[in-house]
Amino acid sequence: MTNKVLVNVYVIKLDKSYDIYIPLDLPVGEIAGLICKAANILSENQLKSNNNYAIMDGSNGNFYDLNTIVGNTNIRNGKQLIFF
Repeated sequence: MTNKVLVNVYVIKLDKSYDIYIPLDLPVGEIAGLICKAANILSENQLKSNNNYAIMDGSNGNFYDLNTIVGNTNIRNGKQLIFF
């Protein structure tokens, strides 16, 4: 799977972490929507959907620009992300 990376996403609102494959060729904003959908499915609809997403680098606390393509960021296999 060279076009996807496996990341660990901590979802603040659920206080849970999930391992999720994300594609490298989409903008971070689209990935945020996919993470929201996946977390909602995995949590049996405990997460309320909205359009105000943010993703933070779990190692340094920097937020990702939602318009940047994932492959152009430092997101790689094993990366810890925090989802707001």
